[in-house]
Amino acid sequence: MVQLERIEVENFKSYKGKQTIGPFTSFTAVIGPNGSGKSNLMDAISFVLGVQSSQLRSTQLKDLIYRGPKSGANQIIRRASAAAILSTEAGEISFKRTVTAAGSSEYSINNKIVNFQEYTAHLSKYNILTKAKNFLVFQGDVEAIASQSPIELTRLIETISGSGEYRAEYEKLKYEEQVAAEQSNLSFLKKRAIASELKTVMSQKKELDEYNKKKEELSLLNIEYMLAKLYKVDTQIQQTKNDIDDYQDQLNDMLSKTQSSDKNVLSQRKSQAKAFKELSKADKQVKFLEISLEEKQPVLLGLNETLALTEKKKSNLISSSEKLQDDTQRQKDVIVALESELNQIKKANAKNEEDWLSSKEAKMFSDSTFEAKITADYNKIKSSIEFQSKSDSINQKEIIEKIASLELKINTLLDRKEELSKKIKEKQDQKLSNNKQLQEDLNRLEDANSEKKVIEDKINSNSAKYEKYLSKEFELNEKLGLVLKQISQVKAIEMESKKERKNAEILAVLKRLFQNVYGRISELCKPTQRKYELAALVTLGKFADAIVVDSQKTAIECIQYLREQRAGNATFLPLDSLVVKPLNESFRRAHSGARLVLDILEYNTKYERAIAFVCGSNMVCDSIEIARTLCYDQKLSVKAITLDGVVIHKSGNITGGNFAETGLISNNLAKWERGNTEKLIKSRDDLTQKLTEVSKNKNTLAPIESLQSQLAELDSNFLAAQDNLVRTKRWIETYELEDKDLNKQLSSSEKTLTEYQLQVENLEILLEKVSQKLNKASEPLFRDFCKNYNFSSVSEFETLIKIKNKASKKKIEFSNHVSRLENQLQFEKEQLESIAFDIERTKQLINQNNSELISSQTKIRILEEELSKILVDLKSENNNFLTKQTKYQSETSNLNTLRKEYVELSSALELANRMKSSKETELSKAIDNKLTILRKCRLESIEIPFSVGSLSSVPISLASVAYTSTEDKAQFDNLIINELKPNYTTLPSAAKSNNKKDENQQNNDVDSLEKGYESRIDTLKLELMSMAPSSYAQEKLNTLQRKLNESDSEFLNCRRAAKDVYSRFSRVKQNRLELFNSMFQHISSVIDKFYKILTKSNNFPIGGTAYLNLENTEEPYLSGVKYHAMPPLKRFRDMDHLSGGEKTVAAISLLFALQSFVPSPFFVLDEVDAALDLTNVIQLANYLKLRSSQVALPPLQRSEDSEVPQSKKTTDKSKPDNFQFIVISLKQKLYEKASSLVGVYRDQTLNSSNTLNLSLSDYPE
Repeated sequence: MVQLERIEVENFKSYKGKQTIGPFTSFTAVIGPNGSGKSNLMDAISFVLGVQSSQLRSTQLKDLIYRGPKSGANQIIRRASAAAILSTEAGEISFKRTVTAAGSSEYSINNKIVNFQEYTAHLSKYNILTKAKNFLVFQGDVEAIASQSPIELTRLIETISGSGEYRAEYEKLKYEEQVAAEQSNLSFLKKRAIASELKTVMSQKKELDEYNKKKEELSLLNIEYMLAKLYKVDTQIQQTKNDIDDYQDQLNDMLSKTQSSDKNVLSQRKSQAKAFKELSKADKQVKFLEISLEEKQPVLLGLNETLALTEKKKSNLISSSEKLQDDTQRQKDVIVALESELNQIKKANAKNEEDWLSSKEAKMFSDSTFEAKITADYNKIKSSIEFQSKSDSINQKEIIEKIASLELKINTLLDRKEELSKKIKEKQDQKLSNNKQLQEDLNRLEDANSEKKVIEDKINSNSAKYEKYLSKEFELNEKLGLVLKQISQVKAIEMESKKERKNAEILAVLKRLFQNVYGRISELCKPTQRKYELAALVTLGKFADAIVVDSQKTAIECIQYLREQRAGNATFLPLDSLVVKPLNESFRRAHSGARLVLDILEYNTKYERAIAFVCGSNMVCDSIEIARTLCYDQKLSVKAITLDGVVIHKSGNITGGNFAETGLISNNLAKWERGNTEKLIKSRDDLTQKLTEVSKNKNTLAPIESLQSQLAELDSNFLAAQDNLVRTKRWIETYELEDKDLNKQLSSSEKTLTEYQLQVENLEILLEKVSQKLNKASEPLFRDFCKNYNFSSVSEFETLIKIKNKASKKKIEFSNHVSRLENQLQFEKEQLESIAFDIERTKQLINQNNSELISSQTKIRILEEELSKILVDLKSENNNFLTKQTKYQSETSNLNTLRKEYVELSSALELANRMKSSKETELSKAIDNKLTILRKCRLESIEIPFSVGSLSSVPISLASVAYTSTEDKAQFDNLIINELKPNYTTLPSAAKSNNKKDENQQNNDVDSLEKGYESRIDTLKLELMSMAPSSYAQEKLNTLQRKLNESDSEFLNCRRAAKDVYSRFSRVKQNRLELFNSMFQHISSVIDKFYKILTKSNNFPIGGTAYLNLENTEEPYLSGVKYHAMPPLKRFRDMDHLSGGEKTVAAISLLFALQSFVPSPFFVLDEVDAALDLTNVIQLANYLKLRSSQVALPPLQRSEDSEVPQSKKTTDKSKPDNFQFIVISLKQKLYEKASSLVGVYRDQTLNSSNTLNLSLSDYPE
């Protein structure tokens, strides 16, 4: 029996120094408060049994060393250790693990140092598996196991069972097995492909003989075909040469006539140019005079306006000057009055000063010291008297203060009265001035009104004439526009007819050069009835002149010819490549008044594809209403055309009218004669001349804009005059009101002044009485004062004081009055100087205005003389212009006649030259065709027979043929025509006879013959291409036979390698499967028993149900293992839906099942009961107590009587007779069932965890 006896730790985590924890019994509970060090004990057990530091709540081993706060610098702890003492039948054995100072682990068994592998191997002898950790459950592992996924449970089983050790080798061999199988399969496919190719090569040899036979037949047919084509080309070359000679004779005759006509045109052109030069000179002179007239007339108008403004400005300046003269005189009068008043005041002031100085009072107070002494003595006695006669003194002071206040008011009113008198005088002067201004404003308003009336009359007169000229000009422009339009139409018709002739000639040439050019669309079809002509024309549109050809090849050749000849542009419709959309047959039944354009046209079915391409699904409608019904109501996707040319497009837009106008023009063409063009031109010139005269007359009028501008200015001046008049009237009214108000204020001031003066007189009488009373009372006190200063009485002294004060006050008043008059006089003089400056400036402006007036009058006189002379010269030059114009028209008419004759001759010459060029092009093309055929024969080795020359003289590439001149080209053509003549004796007579028929029949027969040859050649070529024999068939056959043998050998080697890899993979797979299945079958068989033990109760003695399911029964380690648990009286639910306690019970059951597969001698559980309720805690405690005290499980009511099964592995490891449980718990119901307790507490004095032991076996329950 193996048990964990005790744990010895030294400086491990929270355990300071050396401590022994234990002994541990079969069921030991570790208890203690949180933070005391219980989990550190769990870490010590895990550490000594080889668990890595990362799983011990530490990042490195140094973190496991005890660190106390009181450790000094010389007491640093650098090592820590933990030792587990196991009790075995042979005695105690010690496993120790130490953390060194370097931070590494040191392992020892019975104090003998060993490596980690020996250490774990020795532990495994006692079923203590460090990697599987079958001896402990960390705090939180129960919850982790309860919430783990099926694949995580599979990984846990693989770790404990040992099958996980085969995982890397399994995956490696599985990959090698797949690669070997793929290589074997590829080798087999390669072998089969080579065998199939070998059969194909053997059949190729049989085709070789037949291929050679058909090849010889094709060569002979090619020779015959090339001879037929060369015979046709030689015949065409000879016939074209004859046509060229005929055209050359015609050209020589036409050229002489054209040259003679050209000389006549040149001579007449010189005459016309001379007449035109003279006409241009006369026209230039007329325009020069007209421009001069047009330039000078506005200048004259401007000068007249300037003259009027200058005269008006002069009148205003004279008026201003007169007004300033009046202001000057008035200002001088004011200055004289002020100076007179100032002199009078100064004289009065001087007389007053003289009277004072000569008076007794002035002499008495001349000494300031005496004045101060006598005044002080008086004031002292006066203060004494005032104290004795207090009421009378106060009354006297109040009267004096009132008199002073009234005198101040009287002085203020006097100043106010003087100021009001001056203001009244100013207002009267301003009123007089504004009355004069009012008269001037009335005169100015009357002048502006008269000038405005003159301008308005002039504007009305010019406007009437201008409207008349505009009407005439509009009428002439309309007539001129109509004439110009007719001239343009005539020219357009002439150009159109020329264009038509040119297009017809080009089409004729193309039909001769190319066999399958059929004609224009408009020529290949026509409407069934005349009423459909316009609708058909609208439908054909831009394709009306399009040329229909048989194929795209013909179209490209035609375009190349037109580009080389610079013959213009054309649109081609090749029948073989046109894409025509199928018609919707329902359109034919859409409406009784509508039909497809294709149904109203007659044409050859040969051209149906081209007609269908142009017309499409367009429909002709009898009226616009039917067209709207089809497009808008029935919403058909068609273009609807009415009989009168109106079109409703597929987009819904409506157009129309252009074609009708074109038809009108076409109808009018029959009415035109050749002489009408000259008549229209003469009419155009007459209308142009009349327009010029009307324009001149219109320009001679004074511009209405200028008159309107003058009228606007006069309106502005008129309004300004009205505003000034109103403003002046308002000023006069204001001045009258202010004058009345000032007079009213003056009257009120005089009345108030009289009242104040009367109050002063009354107060002075009262003051005299009070003073007399006081004087009587004060006479005894002032007796000494009067005696000392020689006064008869104190009244005499007081009278002197009053006289002195009155003189001082009067002096101050004179001084203030003089100062005020001097300031006003200075201001009035400055105003006079300002008026004098304005008068001088006005005089200068008047003189300047007179100069401008004289200058304007002089310019107007000179300009009027120039205009008179220009009008005389203009009349003379106009007569000269009309004479030159008549002469030029005559010369132009003669030139047009000669030019028409020359154009007709040139057109005929050009046509003949074009026909000759066309034939030369045909000849060149025929020669090129012959050269192309010969080059093809040489390139394709077609050995045709020659009577003259040989195939070797034909150049292989055209790049080797360089024409440095026309002679080189002719020489080369002569070589092709004369020095290379094939031998046509072997050519069948049928091929030769085709060239003797008419052109159309000949073309048809040649086409038929060539198609026959081409059909036979194509058939042989297709047969040869389909055969495609290989000339290297035998060599290829030998090569394939060798490759087949090599492939067979390679396939056998791949099969052997695949079998070897599969055999090794199967062994590893079987070993892994056996290890996994052995553990799975064990835990699957016991899980339900453990769960029933932990969940049974009195109410449900059977307990719950738990079982395991494999997601993959073939290779279970590749998928997950599902764990299901059903608590008593609960329906089936997934583990995620169980409560926390239910999950914990299920997880503990699974832990016990896993631990029972390879049971360790002891099982350490860290707070596995944390999530259990009281009932489940008791159930767990009972089970632990039971299992720790006996080997066999108690019999279950419904199942076997056997013990909890042990591992099915047959190993030499000793199985424990009973289990030892070390449980860390905080729940009393669990640890009270233990046989012993280990209490962990915190010693605060040592800052260390310590333990206490207690055996509970001595204490009965």
